[in-house]
Amino acid sequence: MLAVCRTGWPGRRSRLLPASGHGADRCGRALTRPCRGWLVALVGALALLAVPRARADYAVESPDAIDPGYLVIEQNADAVFDRRRAFNGEQGYNISLGTGLTDWWHMVIELGYDHAPGNGEPTRLTQAVADSTFELTDPGEFFVDAGIYAEYGQTILHRSVPGANEVTFGPVISKDVGATTHTVNLFFSRLLGPDQVSRGMDFNYAWQSRWNVWDKLSPAVEIYGDAGTLGRLPPLSRQELLAGPVALGTVEFGELGYGLAGRMRYEVGWLFGATPATAAGTLRLHLELEVQF
Repeated sequence: MLAVCRTGWPGRRSRLLPASGHGADRCGRALTRPCRGWLVALVGALALLAVPRARADYAVESPDAIDPGYLVIEQNADAVFDRRRAFNGEQGYNISLGTGLTDWWHMVIELGYDHAPGNGEPTRLTQAVADSTFELTDPGEFFVDAGIYAEYGQTILHRSVPGANEVTFGPVISKDVGATTHTVNLFFSRLLGPDQVSRGMDFNYAWQSRWNVWDKLSPAVEIYGDAGTLGRLPPLSRQELLAGPVALGTVEFGELGYGLAGRMRYEVGWLFGATPATAAGTLRLHLELEVQF
């Protein structure tokens, strides 16, 4: 899965953060040595926290995330915290490779891991996933930027631990309002194969509102929800709903003193459970390297 903080540079068709005003002038200067040290420490902490554990499902897809000429290496992770045993200890992780096959088609291949609630549960490689984002409009061409997201997940679990294949698709829409960017995902999922636990179409959604203060560090608010099976939607109290603050940013390799063509992106967020059917808290982490080839 791809995250949203997509700032632009030559060769990349993505949304630019504000580049005018006194605050932007200060932020656009070269990083000082203390600031470099702080960023390196932050990257190290993210790498330690996001060790391979399980498949991460919390990310907001952007319609403008097209990367022709760049190899994108991503690592997503989440960990669930709750006093209830049915939730506590659940973890998600994935690692992926992606690139822009054209200037309107971005494709990603990933491996997903899951760790069920409980300290005694093993971490299992559960899925091989291929997903694509198709850009339908050029950034700023219409009232909103729009795209289509499509994903297929192939289970690789053994018969002793059954799992279903899964297909997911839906629109991804983004809109700039002043110094803010708002992105929404509206996805429909369907399980496939003999090990389905549900045979209907599931509806889930995600939202991010980002304040583009500084490309190195900007605040955002994210919302994730799973409404359930269409035609049999449960009451809101029994639906999964999370919301919380996220910090995200982008750092050029050159600013860290490496002199490479590319960037590093990160996201750190804490999502609060908004319904009894949702875990009390979920830590969400994202680390991404983009290297020109």
